[in-house]
Amino acid sequence: MFQVQPVRSRELQAQIADILQCRFHPDTYAFFAGELDEDNTTITSLIGMCQFTYAPEKAVIQSIAYPAASAKDEAVFIMVRTVLNFVYRAGIPVIAAADNCADETFLKSLGFRRHDNEWRIDLKKFYRSPCHYKPDEENA
Repeated sequence: MFQVQPVRSRELQAQIADILQCRFHPDTYAFFAGELDEDNTTITSLIGMCQFTYAPEKAVIQSIAYPAASAKDEAVFIMVRTVLNFVYRAGIPVIAAADNCADETFLKSLGFRRHDNEWRIDLKKFYRSPCHYKPDEENA
């Protein structure tokens, strides 16, 4: 079993970034996913971390990091979807992905689409129908 939760301190965020060998973005928020032991309270291994910034008009994912063994793990997908939900519930209408934050195929699988030279999701349209989301005007 795994758990996704916010990273509650910059020190912990820096440690997780070091373990995952990714750049630590000190001015970001972060969520991480981890495997739990049998008591469902102790994290036994890291699955991944997503660092992001947000402002009233737009959020930006700065990095999505995970060990190679977790590349196909659905927990990484769920971790990023948790970030999307957090941003949406905060009333922020758009989330974008910074250049090189993740593989293009993975971004597409999450619902990101290329628009004005950036990968982005219109969260209002996305949460209206996540399985049928298209970024163009037909979902308006």
